[in-house]
Amino acid sequence: MKLKVKSKILIFITLGILFAFSPLITTNHSLITGNSNISSDYSEDINLDKENLKASKVSGKIHINGNSGWVNAETSGICTGNGTYSDPYVIEDLVIDAGGSGDCILIQNSDVYFRIENCTVFNSEIYPSRNYWDFFFAGIRLLDVKNSLLLDNNCSFNNNGIHAVGFNNTITGNIAYNNNGSGIYVRGNNHTISGNTANNNELFGIWLSSSFNNTVSGNIFSGRIYLYGSYYNNVSGNTANMVALAFSNYNNVSGNTANGIQLIDSDYNTVSGNDACWVEIGDNCDGNIFIDNEHCPPPNGDEIPFELIILISVISGGAVMGVATLLLIIRKRKRIQ
Repeated sequence: MKLKVKSKILIFITLGILFAFSPLITTNHSLITGNSNISSDYSEDINLDKENLKASKVSGKIHINGNSGWVNAETSGICTGNGTYSDPYVIEDLVIDAGGSGDCILIQNSDVYFRIENCTVFNSEIYPSRNYWDFFFAGIRLLDVKNSLLLDNNCSFNNNGIHAVGFNNTITGNIAYNNNGSGIYVRGNNHTISGNTANNNELFGIWLSSSFNNTVSGNIFSGRIYLYGSYYNNVSGNTANMVALAFSNYNNVSGNTANGIQLIDSDYNTVSGNDACWVEIGDNCDGNIFIDNEHCPPPNGDEIPFELIILISVISGGAVMGVATLLLIIRKRKRIQ
């Protein structure tokens, strides 16, 4: 009779532990394989919307050089407006296929106010070298430009989707998928990059190079947000596979959701309130501040995540309590008999 009771106890304990650990096995597998909710959200491919293409006007490539170039563009019907803050030049609702040569839209040496809105641009030229980033062609390329607004454009299937060099430009609500370079490349100061979606690009979702005092917020990227040689930028509320800083100082990285955050040769940055699986700090990183980040060690099998340790402890404690309870019941039965 005692052997039967002990056998039942062992069976109950074994089944209880296996049942409790079954979800952990599935979770640990996703960490090892790299599958997560973030990466699965980026599995979709972009398709050019045929209905929107029908509603838009097909145009040839556009090149505007200098403020006088805008006057000529307005006269020829490429844009509307007069270039002031209250009445900016507007290029909108166009479909432009660069045919594999140059940029779809190139604006340079401009400081008037203008807006490019709801355009679909694709098939810009693939530049053969990656050593001269400012010469990368793009769906929309701005060179030495300020006071622009790029709004709700589809800049997919290009070299870079959007390429902006200058000051005080706003890039918001755009789509940049499947580009050979980066979804959005930015160099310069006081840009605002917000609410864009850039997935499946070969280099980075967004790349800030030698950039200062920019705001990058509320964007969704399947690749990396990459800051190189950039200072005093605010990177907040984005969703990305990784936020990486290299040779970049005094930046604020906060409230982002990412698989990881990486610092290389970067000093005096504040990294706070991020939901990231891991944080990696390379050599030559000094004075960085880390506050209230939810993260675990890199999923490389070397360490067990802290949350997993707590869960194992709770389950183990529950198993011990269960055994103790069963032993008390057996003793009570013996006394009754």
